[in-house]
Amino acid sequence: MKILLVRPKFFSLVANLEPLGLEYLGGALREEGIPYEIWDEFQAPFALRFTRLRRKIRRERFTAVGFSVNANTADEVREKARALKAEFPRLTVLVGGPEAEVNYRDFCTEGVDFVCYDYGVETFRAMCASGFDPAAAAALPGLARRTGDGWVCNPPAPPVSNFTVQPDREPMRRSWRRNFIFGKGPHALVKASFSCPFRCAFCYCTMMNGGVYTQRPLSDVLADIEALEAERIWLVDDDFLLNRERVVEFCDLVLKRGVRKQFMAYARADFPAEHPDLLPLLYRAGFRDILVGLEAADDATLDAYHKETGRAVNEAAIRNLRAAGLVCNGLFVVSHAATREDFRNLLDFIRKNRLLWVVFGIFTPYKGSDAYEEYRDRLLTRKAKKLDGLHVTIRPEHMSKLMFYLRVVLLHAATYPKLLFRILRGTAYDTEKDGWW
Repeated sequence: MKILLVRPKFFSLVANLEPLGLEYLGGALREEGIPYEIWDEFQAPFALRFTRLRRKIRRERFTAVGFSVNANTADEVREKARALKAEFPRLTVLVGGPEAEVNYRDFCTEGVDFVCYDYGVETFRAMCASGFDPAAAAALPGLARRTGDGWVCNPPAPPVSNFTVQPDREPMRRSWRRNFIFGKGPHALVKASFSCPFRCAFCYCTMMNGGVYTQRPLSDVLADIEALEAERIWLVDDDFLLNRERVVEFCDLVLKRGVRKQFMAYARADFPAEHPDLLPLLYRAGFRDILVGLEAADDATLDAYHKETGRAVNEAAIRNLRAAGLVCNGLFVVSHAATREDFRNLLDFIRKNRLLWVVFGIFTPYKGSDAYEEYRDRLLTRKAKKLDGLHVTIRPEHMSKLMFYLRVVLLHAATYPKLLFRILRGTAYDTEKDGWW
């Protein structure tokens, strides 16, 4: 047995990061003594990707291929699975990853042998250790398998609250020079929790881990961080700043152990708005970037997104983070229901609150989210590659698609030149500055 773990490439200008999910699977295979390799297509050009994959499988005689699939690579993975099976009939093809975890039945298709939707690595580990034995597969939770009578989907696995293996970080080390986040440099990834306790309409992260929010022991999280050579760490939890006591404990452990890292983390706006006294502690512990889901500049849109926050909360979060020296990275979701005035108000909100770092995504109802059930009959396209926050998938209500795209482009044109200039000047992290310098 020899397994190739593949992360398909998708278009991204803002980041190129390590394939953390595959690194954990690699860690499980390493413990089992099964030969494997992680094939990260983000480290190669777009052209001839499938040709390179076929050549690698043939040249190095891999017996199984496992794909990690996101929403915008679902069609590509299904097509590659069919093509690989046609060329290598004895090849075992597995599919897993975020999209398979939420919508696993969509991958019970031609060319695929197994779909993994357990929330950790144990089902994958046991299946590989058994040599893909049908009898073993029948007893594993969170696994769909092809049989002579069609597909059989086992019951879901129980939620997880920790990882049972250490990730194989060698792919990150090999590709560190290509690792980047726009304007921020390379970051290693650490995950400290699973799922999310909130139900924002546009997000299906809350459906992960069986819809159950769990947290890893902070001692294990700190051990992961201390083992990393990287100076910058992205805590990729959907919401790291959630529980006040846990945040204080994390910061205290970092300071007590003398961990000297620079941290970036996601947060809802209500945490920095309601806990300004904790923000200086975050700064002392090494936090510099807080990715805040502001989403919109008006209460009506925030209510439609089920954010349970408001414009005043967003403004308080920005103000408090700035006062503590923390960079607020404002994340916005541009609604298909936006009017011309909404676009102007959003830009006014950014300028009034002196936001420098901003990210704009177009509202996209991902399958598995609450929004998908509401808008599934209004979708303009079901092509997976367009489910990336860059394409219009629901017809705009107050303007043409062309004018909507144009206004999204103008949002970038009105905000990014200053950001680029400040990055070049080395002042993009100076929260006291407002201008171009």
